[in-house]
Amino acid sequence: MQRKTWLKGGLVVLLAAGVSWLFLRSVQNTLAEPYVIDDASLSGWTLALAGTQRSAPALITLQPPGELVPELFRQIFHRTMVSTTSPGQPAMPVVLETEFLTALGDVLSPAEILEAARQAGLEEARFDPVCMAVRRESATGRTLYFVVFEAPAVRGFRQALARLYVEGGGAGSFDPEGLDFVLPIASSDADFVGWWPLEVDRAADCQAPFN
Repeated sequence: MQRKTWLKGGLVVLLAAGVSWLFLRSVQNTLAEPYVIDDASLSGWTLALAGTQRSAPALITLQPPGELVPELFRQIFHRTMVSTTSPGQPAMPVVLETEFLTALGDVLSPAEILEAARQAGLEEARFDPVCMAVRRESATGRTLYFVVFEAPAVRGFRQALARLYVEGGGAGSFDPEGLDFVLPIASSDADFVGWWPLEVDRAADCQAPFN
């Protein structure tokens, strides 16, 4: 009798473990499914000086077409069923405020940098998504979802901005390669600025590709 009871108990444990494994595998597969993005949302972005509702500590940003972030936010919720917060003013940083305060501001005004970005054609450029990425803070449990983009036009602009800065007599430290191009989509709290500086590790951060 005791042996049968032990065997039954063992089978129950194994069955529970198998069900848990299948559930976790299903969740992982769902989270890794490609996100869907409207091709029209990959161009026609708008340059702006950062407003008061900042989603990143940026001086100059590119704001996506209106439906891009809400649609991706809905897809995140559909997969995770976890309540998160969307940025009040969704935008991809192009020039950080710290870069202006520590270097660029010695030579260029915000309006001049914004005009240089317009002249570089950033509002006509296309931005291709690499992945939906997730960053978690183990100590606090905070979570950020963001899209990593390939943005050669922005990279080229920042390189030209570095040359313009040096030619204008700038002697501070401005690294044109020192910014990853990301668009915050959702966070476990409203403190989007607190995630910066945000250095992307694609191998670790990328969770799902895009169709």
